[in-house]
Amino acid sequence: MKSAAKVVSMRAALLVTLFGGCLSQSVFAKTPDRDRTKILQVNVPPVPGLCSAPVPADRETVGCYETGTIDIVDDRPDLYWHIYEFPTEAAAKAEAERHQWATATRVHGRVWLYVLGGPAETVPVGIERAVIGPLRIPARETTAHFSEAIFPPGMRTRVHSHPGPEAFYVVAGEQCMETQTDRRIVPAGGTYVVEGGLHVQAAPKGRRNLVLILAPKGAAAVTPGGAWQPSSFCD
Repeated sequence: MKSAAKVVSMRAALLVTLFGGCLSQSVFAKTPDRDRTKILQVNVPPVPGLCSAPVPADRETVGCYETGTIDIVDDRPDLYWHIYEFPTEAAAKAEAERHQWATATRVHGRVWLYVLGGPAETVPVGIERAVIGPLRIPARETTAHFSEAIFPPGMRTRVHSHPGPEAFYVVAGEQCMETQTDRRIVPAGGTYVVEGGLHVQAAPKGRRNLVLILAPKGAAAVTPGGAWQPSSFCD
C-alpha cells in the first residue's frame, strides 16, 4: 500500500504536468522536501516560448516571448538598459531614432522605449521607469534579446542559465528569484539582474515582466537544465 506522502507527491506531480507549472500551493506545502525537489526539476515543463518564440496573436498567452532584438558591436565592457513609457507608439519610435541602440514596443498593453547605452542617456520625453545596469557585455558582437513574460500565480521555471546577464523590470505582480548565491522577492516596479549562472524564477502571486537577455551573437539566449538544486524559497 502506498504511503500518504507518496500519494500526495504523485498528485502534486500530476498537477504540475497538467497546469504547466501552476502548482497548487496547498498540495505543494504537504509534499516532502525530497519529493518537492524531484517535482520541480523533473516534472515542471519548460516555460512556453522560452523567451525566444515570437509573440502569439493572443497577447495574454502565458509564457515568455521575444518582442525584438538589437545587434551590438562594441568594445565597451558593459551598458545600461533605460526603460521609458510613452503615450503613443509613434512618439516612442520617433525617440528611438535618436539613439544608437533603441527600440519601441507595445507590451502588456503599454508602450515602451528601450535604450541601451551609458548610464546617462538623454531622453527628453516619456516617463522613466527604470535604469538597469551596468550589464556585462558577453562578447564584442552581442545580441540584446527583449521579451515579455506573463506568469500566472504559482508558475515557475526549471533551472536554467544564459550566456550573458538577464535583466528584469516587474510591471505587475511579484517575482521570486533564486540563484546559486542570492534569493530575492522583487515587487512591481522593481528590477533584478542575473549575471548568467544557474537560477530559477517563480511567481507565487503571478507577475508580468519586461525581460532583456544579452548573449553572444548566434548563441542561444536560454539554456535549460543544470545540476544545481534550488531550495523551497520560491514555493
